[in-house]
Order: sequence, then C-alpha cells, then structure tokens
Amino acid sequence: MEAADAIKQAEQAAEQQKQAGARKVDDMAKAVHGAAEELQQQMPRAAELADAAASHLEKGADALRERNVHELMNSFRDFGRKEPLALFAGAVIAGFAFSRFVKSSAEEPR
Repeated sequence: MEAADAIKQAEQAAEQQKQAGARKVDDMAKAVHGAAEELQQQMPRAAELADAAASHLEKGADALRERNVHELMNSFRDFGRKEPLALFAGAVIAGFAFSRFVKSSAEEPR
C-alpha cells in the first residue's frame, strides 16, 4: 500500500500545483491585458495582439482547472508538434507577461 499512497500523494501535489498554476496564468493574463491597454494609443495593432494573447492565457487557465495532469501533458505535447512556432511565440508572450507581472508586483522603493 505504500506505493499506492505515494502515487496518491503525488497526484494530490500535482493537482495543487495545477490549481496554483491556473491562478498564476490568470494573473499573467491580467498583466497582458494591462499591457494592451498601455499600448492602445501608440500601437493599436500590438494592443489587439496582446489582448488576444491574454484571452488565450485565460482559456489556458480554465483548461488547467478543468483537465487532469495527463490530459494537459498530452495536449501540450501534441500542440508543440503541430505548431512549434506558435509554442515559441506563446513562450515569448508569457515571458513578457511574466516580466510585467513581476514589475507590477514589486514594491516601489521608499
């Protein structure tokens, strides 16, 4: 029964991390939406693209909440095989969103 208990604990930990990841992705989507608002006046097309990316991030967060870990891994692997450039672009956008999120979360110096 020890192996079964270890598997159950690992699955519970993965589920907790998945839910935490969904919350982080939601936070990143909010940051990207904020970046889109800032870009709207100077670069409206870029703002549209950023807004679309944020919407995709929100859908990703929903998928994290609704799917199990095995389904997510299979979907991600399949997408990476079919659309490697889109996966790369998503990683770049996620990096940009993460940097915006970190910047907006940091305390301002006193």
